[in-house]
Amino acid sequence: MRRILISLIFVLIIIIFFLDRKNFNEYEISGKTMGSIDYNIKYISFEKKILKTELDSILIEFNKIFSTYIPNSEISIINKSIGKSNVSKEFGELFSVSKLIHLQTDGMFDPTVGPLVNKWGFGPQSIETIPTKNEIDQIMQFVGFDKIIFENGYINKKFKESYIDFSSVAKGYAVDIIHSYIESKNIFNSYVEIGGEVRVSGKNKNQKNWVLGIREPRFDDKINLSAIVSLPNMALATSGNYLNNYYVDDSLYFHTINPKTGYPAYTNMLSASVFSETCLVADAYATAFMAMDFNESKKILESSNNLLGYFIYLEKGEIKSYISDKLKPYITINRK
Repeated sequence: MRRILISLIFVLIIIIFFLDRKNFNEYEISGKTMGSIDYNIKYISFEKKILKTELDSILIEFNKIFSTYIPNSEISIINKSIGKSNVSKEFGELFSVSKLIHLQTDGMFDPTVGPLVNKWGFGPQSIETIPTKNEIDQIMQFVGFDKIIFENGYINKKFKESYIDFSSVAKGYAVDIIHSYIESKNIFNSYVEIGGEVRVSGKNKNQKNWVLGIREPRFDDKINLSAIVSLPNMALATSGNYLNNYYVDDSLYFHTINPKTGYPAYTNMLSASVFSETCLVADAYATAFMAMDFNESKKILESSNNLLGYFIYLEKGEIKSYISDKLKPYITINRK
């Protein structure tokens, strides 16, 4: 009799759960952050639990830490300093993860290349002539994560000229922070996207995986999808040289800088889409892979238990793609 009663209670709980699912709504919040970058948040809940003002407040505080465009931001103050500086929990976390990925990519992910990015005209100011070797060599003296140490809550800079710029992973880290805030509200079905970097959890309003599009690498303004991904509880970040480049004297220069040479990276990679548990990690690896060639990127990707990837690359003038085996059940390639 007791066994029957337990079974009935179990069935009743299941019925109540599925009836309640009908009362779930999808809420959507959108806005801008980091200047002109769009964000789009969706979550599934019985009621509206999150206000736009809450998210905007979190993102404003984020910018106060990491924006190099704000003169009195935490990172701007550190960049003007030499020696030890006490840093926030968020700054320390981002620095530590960046340092780890810097080591795992043999130095190809390096947030100290900011002065080189600016010198090559990919920062606030454009250029009409390319930098000289002497100018690059002068900057390279102060580039390198080995010149900045984080220990016991303090950043220690060997040189005042060393400059930290987390802009390549800021969107990914902000996605993770917003995702954590949403989960703190006991919401476990959500979609968080900032400037194209995405993290999803649970299911959408139709009880299916969230569906994302990966942009085709193009050098014009047209936006075509290269692939569709049905993503389960993962983050996605995409980097591509097609997004930022220019011509000088009939030569094409890409915005990804090789931190070992100080020059724009010349690689056969056109686009790197990386999937991981956090958007920060996905964003950092996607950035690093665009400074490497396809074979180097593939080797690192396949040696990791926490990364999946979709690469678009050139081989003998032909555009090709690579998909991690574990990603294949979730991705549909747009065949033309």
